[in-house]
Amino acid sequence: MKTKFFQKYSGVLRSEQAPVVRDPRLVMAEIGNVKIYYAPFEYINPMARIVLVGITPGPTQMVNANNTARAALLAGLNGIDAMIRAKAVAAFSGEPMRSNLVNQLNHWGFNEWLGLGNSAEFFSGAAHLVQTTSLLRYPVFVDGEDYRGNPDMLKHPLLRQFLFDHFVAEVDVLKDAVFVGLGPMVQKVLDHLVKEGVVGKERVIGGMLHPSGNCTYRINYLIGDREKPIPHATNPVSYDHGRRLFQEQYLR
Repeated sequence: MKTKFFQKYSGVLRSEQAPVVRDPRLVMAEIGNVKIYYAPFEYINPMARIVLVGITPGPTQMVNANNTARAALLAGLNGIDAMIRAKAVAAFSGEPMRSNLVNQLNHWGFNEWLGLGNSAEFFSGAAHLVQTTSLLRYPVFVDGEDYRGNPDMLKHPLLRQFLFDHFVAEVDVLKDAVFVGLGPMVQKVLDHLVKEGVVGKERVIGGMLHPSGNCTYRINYLIGDREKPIPHATNPVSYDHGRRLFQEQYLR
């Protein structure tokens, strides 16, 4: 696991002035209106059975990761332990994001597959089974706002560089894990990486929604009794197809 960025920015994390969202001291790279900031998300869990793949850490995850790493460093922990603790606390953190993710994992049966009572254990006692990550490992902002897929990371030179330098490097390390794409944007990129031979098609699981708060009503419908009309911009077909394929392959 490469730690050069943590070493570079650890002084900011432990400084007297705690880092904030879009802290100028944490800018890693920028082109035009696209800026990438540091947050300690480098840790790769070599024992992971599943890899939960988001788009990029948002401001909540960025702040939680930096604050957790800061507290760990100030308490005397080494850099590796600080990164492990930061990722465990911050990955897909905040509500309703964490609950939306856990509810989908339970609905599909990931907890059953790996012998857990509840998928919430992936973020506590069963953390050794999961790798949480993003296509763009470090927080990306466009015009100061959350990155939501525009510009296209496969075409934008800086975003494409970060995608291949960091996420693809994780794929190379996690050779025995399956990758769960969260949302159609993530799935589009994973499908592209399959075509490029970066990851085998059999190791990619698609169909879940991104767990952001904007998708809560869609997720609640999909995991519920579905008696009400299908919510706007909700595609049960792809969700159900992915769930069925997962259960056929891993639960039967």
